[in-house]
Parts: sequence; C-alpha cells; structure tokens
Amino acid sequence: MSINLKLKNNFYSNLNYREKITYKIYLFFTILEGIVFGITLMNEFVFIRSLKGSESLVGVLFLLSITVYFILFISNEITRRIRNKRKLITITAIFSRAPLIGFLFFPDSVNESNSAGLHFFFLILMFLYYLGTAITLPTINQLLKHNFRNNNFGKLYGYATTANKIAAMLSTLLFGILLDKNYFIFRYVYPAMGILGICGYIMLSRIPYNSRVVYVREKLSNSLLNSVRRMFKILKNDKAFRDFEIAYFSYGTAFMFSTTVVTFFLESHLNLSYSVISGYKTLSGAVTFLSLPLFGILMDKVDQRRFSSFMFSFMLMYLIFIVLTYFYPFGCALFGLNVILFLFLAFIMYGLFSSSGTLSWNVGTAFFTKDSQAVGDYHAIHITLTGLRGFLALLGVIIYQTWGYVATFSISALFVFLALLIIEISLKKNPLILK
Repeated sequence: MSINLKLKNNFYSNLNYREKITYKIYLFFTILEGIVFGITLMNEFVFIRSLKGSESLVGVLFLLSITVYFILFISNEITRRIRNKRKLITITAIFSRAPLIGFLFFPDSVNESNSAGLHFFFLILMFLYYLGTAITLPTINQLLKHNFRNNNFGKLYGYATTANKIAAMLSTLLFGILLDKNYFIFRYVYPAMGILGICGYIMLSRIPYNSRVVYVREKLSNSLLNSVRRMFKILKNDKAFRDFEIAYFSYGTAFMFSTTVVTFFLESHLNLSYSVISGYKTLSGAVTFLSLPLFGILMDKVDQRRFSSFMFSFMLMYLIFIVLTYFYPFGCALFGLNVILFLFLAFIMYGLFSSSGTLSWNVGTAFFTKDSQAVGDYHAIHITLTGLRGFLALLGVIIYQTWGYVATFSISALFVFLALLIIEISLKKNPLILK
C-alpha cells in the first residue's frame, strides 16, 4: 500500500498545476468515452445478427466509421479559426451524441417490411457518432499538446488511455452478455451511450486553453486551400513524417481489408455467440490496458516510426493466428467455455496491437513537431489519409466474397509486412532527432 502511495506521489510531483488539472479532466472524459467505445465494438455484430444486415452493408458500416476522417482537412481548418474550443466541443456533442437517443424508437423485431428503414437509420445514426469523434480529435490533440510537456505527454496519455481501455473492456463484456439475453437490448443501450457521450464532451470542454494565435479573417475556401498547402508542405519537408504516413497507409490497407471480414469469420464461420465474441474482445482489452502504461513510457523514448513498427508486428501476428484458426479451430475447456487456442492467441496479439496502436494513431503525430498549433495539421494529414484508405474496406469484402477468408487475411498480412519494410528503410535513410 505504501509503495503504491509513493509511486502516486512521485507521479503527481512531476506535474505542474496545468498538467494536473488537464489530466484529471481528460481522465474523466476518457473513462466515459471508453464505456461508449466498448459498446460500439459490437456494432457490426449487432447490425449483422440482430438487425440481419447483409455482408455488404456491414462493409458500409465499417467504411462510414473510417471515411469520416477524410473530411478532417476541412474540420481542422475550421477548428483552427475557432478560439472558443469549449463551444466547439459542446456543439459537436449535441449533433453527434444526442441523435443516439433515436434508437429508443426502433422496434423489437426485424422483418421484410421494416429492415431497409432500420438499416438506413442505423447507418445514419452511427455515421453522426463517428463524425463527431473525427471532428474533435484534432482539438483534443491541441488541448493536450497545449497543456502537457513533451517529457510527460506519452506517460499521461498512456495512463489515461489505460483507464479508457478498462472501461471499454468492461462495457464490451457486459453488452455482449446483455445481447445474448435480448438481441434488441441495444434499443436502450445506445441512447444511454449518447447521454454518456454528451456528459464526457461537456467535461472535456473544461480543459484550459488560451490561444495566442492571431486569426486573419478570410474566406473559408482560401483557408482550406492554405490548409491543404500546409499539409503538402509538411509531407514534402518532413521526410521522417512522410515515411511514417506511407508505412501507415500500407498497414491501414491491411486493416481495412481484414477488419470487416474478421467479423464475418467470427459470426458466420465459427458461429460464436455474442457472449463469446465479447469475451474474446474483453481478453484483448485486458491485454491492452495491462500493456498501455509500458507502451506509454516507451513512446517517450523512441522514434515514432520505430514505435509504429511494434504495432505493425503485433498486427501481423494477429493475422497469422487468425489464419491458423481457420485451419486448426480446435480448443480446450477453460472456466466452462470452449476456448479456441489460436483465436485466443490472436486476440492477445490484437490487444498488444491495440495498446501500441492507440498511442501511435492518436498522438504519434504530435511527436513530429514542437508547435502546438501545427499538431492539428500533422494529425489532420494522418486521419485524412485514414479516411482516404477507408474506401478500401469494401474491396476487402469483395476479396473475401471472391477468394475466401485465407486469401483476404494473407493479402492483408503482406501489406503489413510491407509497412515494416518501409519503416526499416526510413530509419536508416532519415534518422530523426526526437522533439
């Protein structure tokens, strides 16, 4: 007990007043967002099983969750021009989280007469949710970069994200159990998720932020053009960051190809129940929160390209174990459950991938610049490219429908391997002094 208190005191003694206030607020926000995120991890299974959505529409659902980031070059410029971050975050909460209350009006059954309408409204409501997340990401990075010193950035973010993953893990498990008891329990869970999201965003808006930038009044079209120019200038001049993004695009292609198809694999090929699926996701969540603090500390000490290579390696192992599960789906009894060995190992790898990937994807770009205002541009490039490759999600479904599971996962693994090669070449050609 005394050791834990000593560690806690040492941790807080290294923080200044602004870091302490920001960390407490962000910690509360990220726990609420973790609960919300954990629920959304079951979205595709709810859509395909409870609402009887088609494989193609499940691909569209995943596509919507990614392609919203394509508009970030627009929202990034808008957020740069808005000094009142509190108002921006509050408005985003209202239009992206409040509509989830609409799930209360969903019926408790699906038939031929209402399925098309239910599928459409499910996609629209989730699109608004994903859109809100995409819009606030650059702002969150600006707020954290503005208040956290570089030597504490990774650790503070890692600790907060650990709490986020614990909350997500528990909410995923609980939601899966509830879904097994009632396939339409989401009619009440999603509205509750919306209310939690609004509360979290209102809390986030209380993070202190005093902009010292003088904003020039100009047309939005001119501002957007300048924003695009800044992005291309960054990619042209910052070779290390450019290589980082090229590798990410290759890995991201694999992620887009495989993610939706893994859903089909678990639901249709292995025919797992909601509880078992959420159990495996909880396993990966447990691995994620246990390893996040370590990766948070490591993130402050290594080149972000090297850090991303750890994430790519875990993703590669995850895909290899998924393929092995296809050929050898045997398991053993554990706590009364039939645990598939290679799938168990796959989700352990996914947990390590998730913890390193959460840090790298969300804040890795912040390490390429000292300027808190430029962070928005760097991250806007990152997530705009994410949105661009999001259109590849449907191509993954097509590959699966044409050649099957093994071909889809094998092609995905090749793209991840290519990303690792790009990182290794970049580290040798363009060494980076950490900023």
